Amino acid sequence: MIPDFTLAATAAAESLIKYNICTAPVSPLPILSRMNNVVVISFQDLSESSGMNRRDLIPLFGKCSDAITSVHTESGHPYYVVAYNSLLPFNIVQRALAREMGHIVLNHEGSSELSTAEANCFAHHFLCPRPLIHAIEATKLRLTVDLLANITGVFDQSLYALRRVPGTDVSAGLNRFVRNQFMPFVLNFFEYYQTVLPSDGSALADFGSFMDGYVE
Repeated sequence: MIPDFTLAATAAAESLIKYNICTAPVSPLPILSRMNNVVVISFQDLSESSGMNRRDLIPLFGKCSDAITSVHTESGHPYYVVAYNSLLPFNIVQRALAREMGHIVLNHEGSSELSTAEANCFAHHFLCPRPLIHAIEATKLRLTVDLLANITGVFDQSLYALRRVPGTDVSAGLNRFVRNQFMPFVLNFFEYYQTVLPSDGSALADFGSFMDGYVE
């Protein structure tokens, strides 16, 4: 079997709509916390609540040092416990939680190369949606990796490869809906960006200060 990247990308777009995500960076943590059948806890809090030393917990999570999801059943219904390392850098936590959300949304049973590939594809399209890229392109902003990193909070080289990630067969209507959802945010950012960008275009807007003054 091969990974269904179209399914993963479509699920990411549908999740953005379902949870009414219209600003960036997209944060998986509060969304996971809102899901009825999901419990989210950091490794540190899990260590304190269980009374186990953090080092003793590590073997329980296998090779997943950033985040892992365990599946449980209660009254015949599944629920998920997502544990993550809150001490890791922001971008790594973002990607790890988005990946775990992908596993849950895509109803993966167990971990495999196929399910991991699909979950990572979901994370790409969830954290940096192509409709958001298209909304940026509709303005006069020069689309750069640095600009995308500022807007999405994904501060690593994977942004270079984002457009090569499979899953571009998402329906045009679905992509258009997500783009319209993000457009007010992008236009607001564009207006702010124009006021702080030096005349020579040598610096990016500070996204942190923009968010401090942003009102939906």
